[in-house]
Amino acid sequence: MNEGAALAATAATTGPFLVAKLRALDARLDGIVPRVLATPPDDSAVHDLRVVLRRIRTVLEVGRSVLGPFHADEVRRALRDVHQATGELRDEEVLLSMLGELGVDLPDVNAWLDGRRLREERLRRALVHLVQSGALDDGRRLLDALLAFRVKPSRDRRLAKVARRSVDEARRGVDRRRAAQPDDVEGLHRLRIAYKRLRYTAETFADALPADLAALAPTAARFQRWLGDLHDAHVAIASVRRARKLTDESRAELLAILERLRVERVAAYAKEVGIALVPTLPQAEGTASLRKISSR
Repeated sequence: MNEGAALAATAATTGPFLVAKLRALDARLDGIVPRVLATPPDDSAVHDLRVVLRRIRTVLEVGRSVLGPFHADEVRRALRDVHQATGELRDEEVLLSMLGELGVDLPDVNAWLDGRRLREERLRRALVHLVQSGALDDGRRLLDALLAFRVKPSRDRRLAKVARRSVDEARRGVDRRRAAQPDDVEGLHRLRIAYKRLRYTAETFADALPADLAALAPTAARFQRWLGDLHDAHVAIASVRRARKLTDESRAELLAILERLRVERVAAYAKEVGIALVPTLPQAEGTASLRKISSR
């Protein structure tokens, strides 16, 4: 942030800043929604919709005390169903992409993947129906109504102070979960969500933050990406274990490949955070154990 921007942030209040952010995000939906509804579907439309909705909901969450807790929460609720639908579809897209790249060409595996593709199509139709039925429009109307009213002066706060406090709170959320070990699936999932919150909070207030706090956004994005890759491997492993259409032999082969992939991704994450690991892969079980031998 340059000197002029720093002075502006010091004098600015949070309400107008958040309103401008939300209006800009809402305007982006005008270009994304037609791509979601298009036939054939736009490959990146669901991802783009999910990101914008997540950013809107993050701004509403960090700004609820300024914008009004009741109304901010109502808008977040109104957008929740569409946001969740994009998440389920995106997870299925990622799962199919990962499994398709494993190169396992067996009849039962192919039949199972065909079933997953049918599920992806159902999830896509469900999202399209949700959007066409007005669920997203309802949320956007509530958002527009919220932004139409001037923020109460009694609730408004200096932008620089709110920005610092919000980022510090998100950073503490990461710190509370940072001790999660590489074999703690749930702990790493919670840490990934905490990094995601830190990233979007820091990006929201980037123009009002000093350089050291603004720099947390790309760092959090990097950790979110590593943990996201690891989470995708965990999801794929769980899906293969639950698959009823797979023979024991095919399941074992898929799990062995996925476990190697998981070990690679654990090693990449562990290297970044300063944990050295020794991987072992018992072939009979098609699983791997990871032993922590040192930490920073």
